[in-house]
Amino acid sequence: MYKGIDVSDNQGVINWVKVKEAGCQFAILRSVRRSGKADYQFAANVAGCITNGIPIEVYKYMYALTPTQAAEEARQVVALLRSYGLTCRVWIDVEDKSLRALSRGVLTGLIQTAADILTGAGLEYGIYTGKSFYEEKVFDTTAFSCPMWIARYPHSGYYSLSDNPPVDSYKPLIMQQLFGWQYTSRGRVDGINGVVDLDVCYLPFWTHSEPQENTEHKYIYVNSVADTWTQEEAIKAQERFAAVGINTVVHKVEIKA
Repeated sequence: MYKGIDVSDNQGVINWVKVKEAGCQFAILRSVRRSGKADYQFAANVAGCITNGIPIEVYKYMYALTPTQAAEEARQVVALLRSYGLTCRVWIDVEDKSLRALSRGVLTGLIQTAADILTGAGLEYGIYTGKSFYEEKVFDTTAFSCPMWIARYPHSGYYSLSDNPPVDSYKPLIMQQLFGWQYTSRGRVDGINGVVDLDVCYLPFWTHSEPQENTEHKYIYVNSVADTWTQEEAIKAQERFAAVGINTVVHKVEIKA
């Protein structure tokens, strides 16, 4: 079990150094707002997580009521991730009250439309939803084999990231793989003003690999705006980017002895 958070610009400017020191092991970032524009803090949150070695994935809150809207929302996320060189999983956030007005078949189709766009772009997806949406079968949960991230808040009090989550008897019970449990929206984490959602992850999406020293080449390619690094600094940067799914080349830096 790993402890993490999900955030948006509702949390304002986040001090990711403090968040990391508080014990955050992963973060799920809002990608695109309802307007279709990037979350106002997306760039800062991506940079803060990468710099501090916090693995990330992203989510998109679903507002779509038609297949055209569902496809457009998914394309907006694809475009945003490509602009950052990100290949991380996208969580389709199915919780808006307006979705309850749709038939089960229609909503299931909308989710599938978004999922098809994402997978067609080479991205993995998962579904986030609340316990009530899942148990009431507001959409056909059996139509999807992807991991599920379920919200269930057993208690109304505040939680610190250092606190233990609620006991397992409150853990959501589902038929699919349970990626994670969002167990409160009233979390307190150093580095974040106000409250934040707290999550536990049961299926870690990040990997760690030993750095391979490059002794044959004078240059190494990394995702950074730095100009000159040591070999050790560059390797560490590569590891951080790889851990959050960034593999594109955007900058060339000179390696100094």
